[in-house]
Amino acid sequence: MANPLRQNIVALTILQAANMLLPLATLPYLLRVLRPGNFGAYVFAQAIVGYLVLLTEYGFNWSSTAYVARVQNDRYAVSKIFWATQGAKALIAVVCLAILLLAAFFVARLRELLPVLLATYPLVIGTVLFPQWLFQGLERMMFTTISILSARLLLLPLTLFLVHSPADTWIASLISSTSMVAAGLVALILIEKNRMIIAMMPSKADIIEALREGWHTFISTAAISLYTTTNSVVLGFLAGNAAVGYFGVADKIRNVAQAPLGPLSNAIYPRVTALFSEDSAKAFALVRKLFYLLGSTMLLASVALWAGAELIVRIAMGPGYEPAVVVLKWMSLMPLLIGLSNVFGIQVMLPLGMKKKVSEILIVSDFSILPFSFRLDRFTALRARQCLPSPPNFLSRPQWLST
Repeated sequence: MANPLRQNIVALTILQAANMLLPLATLPYLLRVLRPGNFGAYVFAQAIVGYLVLLTEYGFNWSSTAYVARVQNDRYAVSKIFWATQGAKALIAVVCLAILLLAAFFVARLRELLPVLLATYPLVIGTVLFPQWLFQGLERMMFTTISILSARLLLLPLTLFLVHSPADTWIASLISSTSMVAAGLVALILIEKNRMIIAMMPSKADIIEALREGWHTFISTAAISLYTTTNSVVLGFLAGNAAVGYFGVADKIRNVAQAPLGPLSNAIYPRVTALFSEDSAKAFALVRKLFYLLGSTMLLASVALWAGAELIVRIAMGPGYEPAVVVLKWMSLMPLLIGLSNVFGIQVMLPLGMKKKVSEILIVSDFSILPFSFRLDRFTALRARQCLPSPPNFLSRPQWLST
């Protein structure tokens, strides 16, 4: 691997390690302060806003990354892609806010959670501001690490200082979501300081073209969300906040277990994309190395989750989260499956121009499994109603929403 690739992997590994370690300073605290029902509301709001984040990203993290990687030495071309992509994301973010408010107006469950939902919405704003796809395409992932890490370290103490009771659920959500906004601002400062982009106004045609080019990758990432985000949303409507809390705890542990996937995938993707346009033999050689590395790593992660589920939940979460053990065991195979999907879908099919095929595969797979997901969520809902106490009225309406 060339030196820039090694540097990117190191930078993303540092970031991923920080993403694993920094939550340990606040997550156990939040779990004990908010309790399962209130933590479930926190997770449920993140899942709902997660749809808006997904819509705002619109697959640009893959489509725009690929285009920047191909023209990374042409500052004007990179700038044109940057402003077209940012303009498209900004327009989508405005639509997302309107969708959120309309949904809360018509759906009582969302209206009840409106303070937490609004406090979580800055995630969408941060998604607009933070151009991870640009740093990825230029193979300068150290800027990603600097931006995100500095923002999270800055806001980390606020959780301990300001969140003291279940009524502070919206504050916990606001602190978490604001970190993404701060990361975006740091990223823009770095872009300006290093003169990476030329100032220009994107044309309507450029924005439409960016949306058109990102469509198939958007469909692919939207399909993936059906088995990552939708479970929390469906469970929240059917079973209430406590059940979402148990599911959310298990899902966060699963995310930690598959953390090595992120640095390798994000660092190698632009290099593989460039190699496929220059030397396909070298590209496939790099993909084979990734397959063996990710396959073995994610297999170990899956085995560790299955074998250590009870111990992990007991140590990390404390009493009251025992039902999360079974959920975590059911999720234990996901790191391996997601790792293999990433190698074959993201690292091979997308660079080869098979975006439509990737989206078709994911859509067919997700719609095939979706009925089983709903049946499982209904079963979980019945168990939750029978075995769990009714969650308390966990939200006190903030003063700033009452005036």
